[in-house]
Amino acid sequence: MRYFHYKLSEGIWGTNPYDAVAACGSLLDPSRYVDGDGYRLAYVTGDCDPDDLDADWDVSEITESEALTFAQTIWEDAVVMGNGRISGPPRTDP
Repeated sequence: MRYFHYKLSEGIWGTNPYDAVAACGSLLDPSRYVDGDGYRLAYVTGDCDPDDLDADWDVSEITESEALTFAQTIWEDAVVMGNGRISGPPRTDP
């Protein structure tokens, strides 16, 4: 599993580099993990190089360990599951 860490366009919400990653022939699948500074964790398939993306997104590829640490700062019980995704807190929305 590949992990990207990127800045949303409007603080803790807003647009993401989905279309830019898709234009590279890859797929960006955002996770539920967004910190108070507007950085989000996402899963990436394909060979997209974050250095090829617009610097406004502030995208970096991070390791599984870094992704888990990021997630655990938001929800301490997060774990990496067998498929490489990181577990999330139970949903509370209807």
